[in-house]
Amino acid sequence: MKKTLIALAALAATGAFAQSSVTLYGAVDASFEHGAGNGLTVNKMNNSNLGSSKLGFKGTEDLGGGLTAVFKLEGGLKNESGNGKTSNTNNQTTGANTATANGSQGLDFQRYSYVGLAGNFGEVHLGREYIYSFWYGEGTVDPFSTNGPAQTSNLFYKLAGGAIVGTNASNMISYNTPNGPVQGGFQYILGGNTAATATAGKSDGSGYSAFLKYNQGPLLITGAISKVDYMVAGAYKVTGVSAQYDLTSAASLMYTYAKETQSANANTENMIGGSYTMGAVKWKASYTHASRTGSAVGTANQYGLGVDYALSKRTKLYSTVAEVKNSGSGLFSTGAVGASKDSSSGAFAAGVYHSF
Repeated sequence: MKKTLIALAALAATGAFAQSSVTLYGAVDASFEHGAGNGLTVNKMNNSNLGSSKLGFKGTEDLGGGLTAVFKLEGGLKNESGNGKTSNTNNQTTGANTATANGSQGLDFQRYSYVGLAGNFGEVHLGREYIYSFWYGEGTVDPFSTNGPAQTSNLFYKLAGGAIVGTNASNMISYNTPNGPVQGGFQYILGGNTAATATAGKSDGSGYSAFLKYNQGPLLITGAISKVDYMVAGAYKVTGVSAQYDLTSAASLMYTYAKETQSANANTENMIGGSYTMGAVKWKASYTHASRTGSAVGTANQYGLGVDYALSKRTKLYSTVAEVKNSGSGLFSTGAVGASKDSSSGAFAAGVYHSF
């Protein structure tokens, strides 16, 4: 009888676990980086110059009737020091980590932290994740995957005046339609303020984002918008459109247009790029132009070239070089050396990337 009960318990446990799954995953990217410009030079170890260093957990549970529970917890890593990356609780300056705590608070799940439901209707998520205006407006199409010295983000997300929402947002309700050639989604962002004050409106940190994507055969087209309210600095708005065309299974052409505005300030970015794979070697190149108006007026051109060598499906060696040239007070740069009027900067990174 005892053996029978044990066998039945084991069978029941097996049946329960067959309905759900949890996956541990991540990536570690470490590199040497040299930056020069604006009268400064820097040599350092860095992370995420090919792909983002991260640690994550994701899972699903089959609830029956075509309904599935889903969750995802993912945090960025600063593996050169062992610290976690920064986050924000309410999409406002009051919710940002303090200067002394930035990056030193240990691992948190600032990339993704949501739970939700999925089914034939699509997916609904509650929590924190990437805002659609970044992921589908600028992040989907970039030869350098928005990482490293040549990433397009070097010339974007520069209108800082109170705008905390750039790549990720907290306190979101997100909806995605089912996967298919045409897909869309909407996010409602909550700031969580109880009342207006002299320095912040009741709706500060609140807003929305939406995207639409077409992906069929060799063609990918995405578009996205977002708006987040700030009483003093003004509403922060982002619009982005991207396209990628695969000439062959080894060669792709890419284009991205993005614009950010806040009050009387605006910044517009255009990127053209491509990649070509020859066996284990992948070549990447891009040219990005930015034009800024308002409190700072100027333009910038960024040139990027990179190469990856796949040692295996999970491990790569890589090298990237980039240069940014400012005209006027564009104040764009690469290599973490800052910028001044009519300045130039350059950066070189070489490292190893491993995913698991």
